[in-house]
Amino acid sequence: MIEKDKLYGALRQMGKSQLKKQYRGQWTSERPTTGYCYVVSEVDYYYFAPKGSRPYVIRTGDNETHWFIKDPEGKIRDFTADQFDEPLDYNIGKPCPFQSKQISKRGKLLAELLGLA
Repeated sequence: MIEKDKLYGALRQMGKSQLKKQYRGQWTSERPTTGYCYVVSEVDYYYFAPKGSRPYVIRTGDNETHWFIKDPEGKIRDFTADQFDEPLDYNIGKPCPFQSKQISKRGKLLAELLGLA
């Protein structure tokens, strides 16, 4: 399980520089998960989620998405939901594979900062 304090600290270390450009203006140290849902979902999936878990995505805007993990029993694993003021409707999420079959460079960096790699 990802510890919230460790996650926040690691994301603060990553800061805006590791975000896609469209999310940099939204990121703050008070809400360090903003824009990092894909990366955090990768780390959860590759290091913590039970076997049989799947990545899911929700369209949250014209060109914006939110990623989370659903375990085999249907439990939602979303360590970045706190970036939103309103609760998300996870029922509209669609299963979606990650962009590659291996964890991304940003995912590896986050894993290192969390002491996992």
